[in-house]
Amino acid sequence: MDLHPPAEVYIVDDDPGIRNSLLMLAESEAIPASAYASAEEFLADFSPVKPACLVLDLRMPGMSGLELLQRLRVGAREIQVILISAHAEVSDAVRGMKLGAVDLLQKPVEPGALIDTIRRSLELSQSLTRSRIEADAIRQRFDRLTERERQLLKHIVDGLVNKQIATRMGIAIKTVANHRASLMAKSGATNAADLARLYTMYSAQIDPDESTSASENTLN
Repeated sequence: MDLHPPAEVYIVDDDPGIRNSLLMLAESEAIPASAYASAEEFLADFSPVKPACLVLDLRMPGMSGLELLQRLRVGAREIQVILISAHAEVSDAVRGMKLGAVDLLQKPVEPGALIDTIRRSLELSQSLTRSRIEADAIRQRFDRLTERERQLLKHIVDGLVNKQIATRMGIAIKTVANHRASLMAKSGATNAADLARLYTMYSAQIDPDESTSASENTLN
């Protein structure tokens, strides 16, 4: 999997003048950009699989900026949203921040401030996307483990050595060693500490309580 997918900025504004000027600004900074005249047009084209930043007009005909932001928070948490408005009220700003907007900038937007905010937003989105891709890969690897390998995994995370594991599982030490080698290969771990780290990340996705327990065992 590509841990460094390209990032893009999306511009959604019903004003064609503002939309085009923001598009030109992004392109002048060598930032890939696309522009849309409405929230509905953007949603018809949007795919939440790559890092992105959205420069979003707060007030538009049809679906408003806040309504679009709320919808994105359901299934596109990695995209970072910058709200822009000529007539923003305090309540709009508060709601936007609660929904996870990076900032609310007043129109006419100062180009330097907007570019700085876009760059920070894209860096954050890229970081979140890399974390999600890594987590997906870890989950796929651990999901392939057999039941015996899962039992062995928990014993290793608990800090037991092969002899202790053999006694607990009622199998030969050589059998433990063979299962252990298979487990390490499937998980992609380099050693027991790395295996515990990966298992903690995996557990966080399927059971937050188990993740906390695994983390505590690693520290003990």
